[in-house]
Amino acid sequence: MKGTIDIDIAIDNAATEYPALAQLLAGYYHQDWQEDHATPDAALHAFARDASPETVASAAADIDRLTGGGFDDDGLARVLADGFDGNYVPVANGLTPAGWLLHLRDLLRPSGS
Repeated sequence: MKGTIDIDIAIDNAATEYPALAQLLAGYYHQDWQEDHATPDAALHAFARDASPETVASAAADIDRLTGGGFDDDGLARVLADGFDGNYVPVANGLTPAGWLLHLRDLLRPSGS
């Protein structure tokens, strides 16, 4: 039961707790993201191009905090879908939610960071 409560709280507080990640996911992985971007990585690159360097760095840090929060992949999937209103489903492309988030983080960080 504790895990469910923690996930529910994370969902309710996602945009507040992880504002830069919320900007990325809600703004670039919204319901029509595939009409705007050819691939999931193209959406990420558009965010990195459009956002300030501080927001990009904050999004990477938000990912570290979220993935370090102790949620399993089912919990992370719920947070992505319900907490951020994200409409990209990593498992549809053979990725775990944590694996996809870490991939995003690695692309957001400059080499050597």
